[in-house]
Amino acid sequence: MNTMKSSFLARVGIVASAAGLFFLLRPDVLKAVLNVPIQVRAAYRQDVESPNLIQKYLREHQVRKLQLGAGDNSYEGWLNTDIDPLENQAYLDASKPFPLPDSSLHYVFSEHLIEHLTYEQGMAMLRESRRVLAPGGKVRIATPNLTKFIELFRESPAQGARQYMKRAQDWHEWPRTADPACYILNSELRSWGHQFVYTRRMLVAALESLGFGEIKEFQPGESDDPALSGLEARARWGYRDVNAYETMVVQAVRP
Repeated sequence: MNTMKSSFLARVGIVASAAGLFFLLRPDVLKAVLNVPIQVRAAYRQDVESPNLIQKYLREHQVRKLQLGAGDNSYEGWLNTDIDPLENQAYLDASKPFPLPDSSLHYVFSEHLIEHLTYEQGMAMLRESRRVLAPGGKVRIATPNLTKFIELFRESPAQGARQYMKRAQDWHEWPRTADPACYILNSELRSWGHQFVYTRRMLVAALESLGFGEIKEFQPGESDDPALSGLEARARWGYRDVNAYETMVVQAVRP
């Protein structure tokens, strides 16, 4: 019996060694094998859980509100979505067709999302927002304002701009450089996966080209519609003065 057991263990050892050598030589295969459960789970969430969650939300809510790119800021009464959804969030890629019927929503909101898309993808997001909104429905976009960063380069920046540069460096723990405006602009254009940063003129023109009207600008957290007030999470952060300087909030209505 001991001889048989030793022989079995020896064979197991040989197989394990061979497998280890194979995966050492082909780490790509090992990664693929280890990722299978993650991929299966992601596919199940995208193809099964999310459609069910969306249909349940549409059935149970008379006033329907969609948040794109929710992250960890889910709101009660909203259909909270993300490309990497957390618990009770639906999968939604904002650059692709939304898995929602035409004219099925009353509000669409996103905070610091559209700048992570290319211009073409951002237009697709706004186009889809218009499609899923019912007439009279509203879209609200919070995003960095490129003009505010350009203002940092003035020969004599306004006091608010000078204060912003100092506070932004503190917030992000950026190094103190000879030209902080240069560092900040490069960071805003290249960091955090940013793809396209808008001016107010560009964002308003994009909305107008898609048929939106009644376009208004607000401070973060403020709105003339109670359903859209107090939404921006960054407005509640410790560095909300930094957010107030760099973020524009544009609201528009689908006719």
